[in-house]
Amino acid sequence: MDFHLPSAAGCHWLSASALAASTAVALVLGGCSSSFNSEKLDLACPKVGILSEAAKVTLFRPGSGSGPSDVVAHAVVGDYRGSCTYDESGVTIDVSLALVAERGPAMTDAQIPLTYFAALSKPDNSISAKQVFPTTIDFPGAAPRAGSREDIQLHIPLPKGQDARTYRVLVGFQLTPDQLNYNRRAANK
Repeated sequence: MDFHLPSAAGCHWLSASALAASTAVALVLGGCSSSFNSEKLDLACPKVGILSEAAKVTLFRPGSGSGPSDVVAHAVVGDYRGSCTYDESGVTIDVSLALVAERGPAMTDAQIPLTYFAALSKPDNSISAKQVFPTTIDFPGAAPRAGSREDIQLHIPLPKGQDARTYRVLVGFQLTPDQLNYNRRAANK
């Protein structure tokens, strides 16, 4: 089974309290509403979840260590919203992610590049498709925190009347092996 990711667009925003509220993000799964062209079918949306190991990323100054003074920025997937719509070709899922970043002591630029992903997990828990999206978070002036709202639209081709509730959409940051190891070490402290 294939799924298509036709669009991703960012709309930047600021939030002072979102970073603190979102650092405890774990594998969060939630449903969403659905509709099917005015037919009265009880079809559910795929669950959307933030992959816990990829829910945050710490960026370090290139060529430096990994101590607190080397941190350029911390970023988290702070929240998401989703909905879906069924039609004759399958289900279209609209996901909106909040990416929130906090300036570190080693930050010298007014923006940071980030990369996040959306992956489709089939009913057997295998990943059938994954799309990676680049974005940039701008820090205006000396703002300590900044963020971005990222909107993604995904389509899962399904026969008419087939329910997508056993599929999952997983989102998170696209991490390097070093970033993933850093997250794992931090989780075990």
